[in-house]
Amino acid sequence: MFKNVLAVAIGLLAADAALAQGTISRGNASAAPSSFQHPQPNGSFALTQSGSLAITTGNSVSCNEGSPDFNHTDNSYYRRLNLDGNFAATGTVTIASVDIGIEQANGAGGTQPITVNLYAIPNASALTVANLGAAIATASVSVADQVGTLLNVPIAAALDGLTNDLVVEVFTPSGEVAGNTLFIGSNATASINPAGAASFIRAPGAAACNINEPTATSAIGFPNMNIVIVANATSLPVSLQEFSVD
Repeated sequence: MFKNVLAVAIGLLAADAALAQGTISRGNASAAPSSFQHPQPNGSFALTQSGSLAITTGNSVSCNEGSPDFNHTDNSYYRRLNLDGNFAATGTVTIASVDIGIEQANGAGGTQPITVNLYAIPNASALTVANLGAAIATASVSVADQVGTLLNVPIAAALDGLTNDLVVEVFTPSGEVAGNTLFIGSNATASINPAGAASFIRAPGAAACNINEPTATSAIGFPNMNIVIVANATSLPVSLQEFSVD
């Protein structure tokens, strides 16, 4: 059994990358950040806490087996969207798809599986596995090998945006046996509404990294890992506002 560590992707997984076992370390990224213009189809709303949609090479961590291949264990990545407080939602919000930043994906056969889960969590509830409950929508997709991209995953859900926050989870099942590596896309740009906009990671169990609850990336030493996730809504009811002109 491999001893798993939290590690940062180094370029395109160079075979000579050095990583100390049992430590959290960051490699030297050589590739320049990539920037994207997010599409805004007519009649849709892009909901995100990401201050930028750029994907910065070497900025993300995962729980993985270390050098030379960095094959990951079970990893979950989360972002929580405060629909009423940050987006002024007053009723049912409908989601059509989610865009996920991919720093790099290297599957043993050219592809690998991931699962996207959406949750409705009461506004005041802490982000824990128990409080998330059952997913309100799930989509499993096959991710082709890619670097520095935004991946669109169709997933349909509806929730009361006045009383619930939307939590997006990206789950990468263990790639240790298959030989899969995936680092989610992130950047160091400050999040929108930073008071409630942390990026979270979970890698549970002794066979992984013993991060058993969704934990802010800042709490494990990576405050600049702001995960790029966008939830694309087709409806976002908001209250009318009154304006006066003197």
